Amino acid sequence: MSESLACEPPGLPGPRGSAPGEAQPDPAAAPATAAHRWRPWTGRPRVRDIVCLAGLVLSTLYGLAMIPLTPSLISTHPVLLEVLSGSTPSIVAAGAFSDVDSKLQLTVVIAAALAGLMKFDLLFWWAGRLWGHGAMHWLGAHSGRAAGLARLAEQRGSRWAGLAVVLTGILPGVPGPLVYAAAGWVGLGLVPFLVYDLIGSAAWAALLAGLGYALGSDGVHAANLISHYALIAIIAGLIAVAAPHAWHVVRARRARQAVLRAAMEAVPEPAVLEGGGTAEVVP
Repeated sequence: MSESLACEPPGLPGPRGSAPGEAQPDPAAAPATAAHRWRPWTGRPRVRDIVCLAGLVLSTLYGLAMIPLTPSLISTHPVLLEVLSGSTPSIVAAGAFSDVDSKLQLTVVIAAALAGLMKFDLLFWWAGRLWGHGAMHWLGAHSGRAAGLARLAEQRGSRWAGLAVVLTGILPGVPGPLVYAAAGWVGLGLVPFLVYDLIGSAAWAALLAGLGYALGSDGVHAANLISHYALIAIIAGLIAVAAPHAWHVVRARRARQAVLRAAMEAVPEPAVLEGGGTAEVVP
């Protein structure tokens, strides 16, 4: 483990990453050639680079594989679904089952949720340690959020990282992979990262499990409905996963078309000479 997580000392520029505080290109305004680069490192890849990248790709495929499992497990094995996916519906459903089933303790529900919520967080932290700013650029896909987090990391350094990791576990909608990568980039250590991550994830799991417990039989009934309408739930899940990516692709295409139109309009038309010739316009 110590060998695989070895990296350049935090705060020092290295051949693979860059130190926070250095002048960095804005991820949202990267050159077009970098926009199509699939790898977040520079130079020849090391073994750890390949392992980390493979883990990130597998985490995405794993998330997609969990979509069809949710309807089939949520009403029969919600705790197992918690461990596998860590999804919000599974934690709420398990909390609801703990209210109607005296054998299932609420503490077990929260503990099972932690495994599902934190299963890939360390990978994103490791990516930040290995690739620095390149990890933010690659994971953020040149988004405005990536640019904002990169600027925050440069300005605040490791002072903000612990609190950011805790809040990421609690607040919905926060881009967790970017925050975890930024925490690794600015030098937050492995043990502190795991502690902060555990605090945030435990708070979120307790909140969801408590909500399910309060719902009780109503929550169990909702889980049964999800299981009954499995096909609709799968389609809705696929749409929820694909919609943000599709919207990003459409926006990027429109932006490229706007830039192309502006460039075409800026090109002056050649003057027409007598006899049908044209004269080059000198700016």
